[in-house]
Amino acid sequence: MVSASYFTNTRSLRLLAAAGALFVSACGSDDDSSGVTPPVAANNYQGVAQLLQADCGSCHGTASGRAYTVTMDSASLVTSGFIDPTAPGSSLLLAKTRSTSHGGGVVSAFSTADSSAVAQWIAKQPATGATSLVAYKTVSTILPDGLDAEVDWRLVAKPLYARIGGGWSDATEVSMRAMYDANNLYLLLQWSDDVASVKRQPFIKDTAGTWKKAAAKALPADGTDWVAYMGKAFNEEGAGLYYEDKLALAWNTYGASTSPAFEQSGCAGLCHDPAKGGAPGTTYYYSDGAKAAKKYTNAANEIVDLWHWKLVRQDHNLKMDDQYVRYWVPGPTGAGDGGRASDAGTSGYADAPFVGGFPVFRGKSIAPGGFYYQVTDTVRLTAAELNALPAGSMIASMMTSPITGTPGRADIDAKGYYNPATKKWTYEIKRKLVTGDDKDVQFNDLTRTYKFGVAVFDNAQIEHSWSPSILKLTFKP
Repeated sequence: MVSASYFTNTRSLRLLAAAGALFVSACGSDDDSSGVTPPVAANNYQGVAQLLQADCGSCHGTASGRAYTVTMDSASLVTSGFIDPTAPGSSLLLAKTRSTSHGGGVVSAFSTADSSAVAQWIAKQPATGATSLVAYKTVSTILPDGLDAEVDWRLVAKPLYARIGGGWSDATEVSMRAMYDANNLYLLLQWSDDVASVKRQPFIKDTAGTWKKAAAKALPADGTDWVAYMGKAFNEEGAGLYYEDKLALAWNTYGASTSPAFEQSGCAGLCHDPAKGGAPGTTYYYSDGAKAAKKYTNAANEIVDLWHWKLVRQDHNLKMDDQYVRYWVPGPTGAGDGGRASDAGTSGYADAPFVGGFPVFRGKSIAPGGFYYQVTDTVRLTAAELNALPAGSMIASMMTSPITGTPGRADIDAKGYYNPATKKWTYEIKRKLVTGDDKDVQFNDLTRTYKFGVAVFDNAQIEHSWSPSILKLTFKP
């Protein structure tokens, strides 16, 4: 069963809604009263729906915050990654019931016979290839400028439409294309967004003439999860939300640093929520970071490569932040980040100083609309300038400079472009196939399959919409 938050967001529910859909209902434990599942008469949709109702219905009610949908529309199930006819045993529908990464733990009622019956049904469904991204070879020059100008993106590369959900993104899917040459991998990603979010926690002047740094959001109560915080009619661009658009790609590394949990469960294999016994979850706990949901791997040797785009902080410097997820021992030490860490080098951004209740610097211009400024453009604000600004005025709180570290944090060239007419982001990425950095995935074997996941942050600090399916990159000779 997929992470609870994925199918409870009202946007996400639409992903699998189709004719003949069955919402597995009721609420309680992931077991039926007898602990024994009635035998499946046939490996067809009706039989599988009956089996899932018996095994899982007591926990996954429509009002439980853990609802999921099974439909007769196999294309939508394959597209979402819920089932994978090419590898039935890797389907989220099966993998989660057998894994401690499932929020309810291993489902005791889901027997070996049940698993076999469901796997046989999955294998009969037509594969759409909707979790596989193929990188095609190119001899053209590809510029990662966000403009999608190279004809090879349309004539050579074929798209993968990866479904996402669980956060507060407008987008329900990310279109992805991939190409490569002798030295580099190129990616083109596109997703919908009603507006480009650029107001990342500015300093704001209130009616009393006092300046304050805007919070990213009103802090949720400890123990609240994302679904409860968002409610049923959430507007990610609403009043009181001040952040930036972001995107992340997580890649398993291979060899000694590979993450078995990521290989089996994708991004869910990194997600640990103390409120759910360490299983995936989205619990907030701002008074004690050690009690909040975190990302980390399960052993000291394991590393997952994390490519992290931050619109306000780094996009104008033409880079995507090269980071990684490592092992972390839950507790007070390092609770702010958990297992998230950065490759060697500098981030290229820092909080602007705020002294005595006033911002100290601005960029070249004090005109409205700038929400970052380069360190090289820093100008000290005068009292006259601050006093002359009307209530509601905003001054950037973010100072930026080029990211450093190659190999390291600056390994990834990238640029985003937002089209206000189509309300869509286009993002181009270029990274060496082999970086030599032990924190990176190395695309040094073009015959293997590389597992990865994608997430969109729509004006969100952490509340990302992510791919529940395990995405796979392969290289076509």
